[in-house]
Amino acid sequence: MANFNLSSLPPSMLHKILSKVATTSIRDFGCARVSFPGFNAVGREDYFYKSADLIFFNDWLDQVNAVRTFRLKCYQLGNPEAIYLRGMYEYFILHLLDEGREKIHLAGERGCLLAKYVDGMMNLAFSND
Repeated sequence: MANFNLSSLPPSMLHKILSKVATTSIRDFGCARVSFPGFNAVGREDYFYKSADLIFFNDWLDQVNAVRTFRLKCYQLGNPEAIYLRGMYEYFILHLLDEGREKIHLAGERGCLLAKYVDGMMNLAFSND
C-alpha cells in the first residue's frame, strides 16, 4: 500500500473532509485546523463557510459559543442552509412571519432543497386559491 500523505490531497478533497469533521464536532474542526496547515487554509476560506452543510450540524451544549460563531459566519457569507435555518427560527420561534418566510424563500432560490420544499408547502398552505 502506498504511503498516505494529507498534503498530497487536492484542496477540494480537504474541503470535503473538513466539512464532515465540522458537521460532526466543532471541537474536532478546531483541532483539525490546528494540526494540519492544509485544513487551516481551507477552514479560513469564505467558500468553506458558504458551502458548509448545516442541516445535520449538531448543537453541542458545551460548545455553544463556538457553534454560534460558526453558524453566524456561514450566515454572513450567504450559506443557503444557514439562511434557511435562520428563516425557520424567525418564523417559528420569534414569530416574525414575513421575515422568516422571506429568508426561507431566499434560501430555496440559492439552492437549499429543504428550503424549496418548505417554501412550496407554505405557499400551498397559505394560498387564497
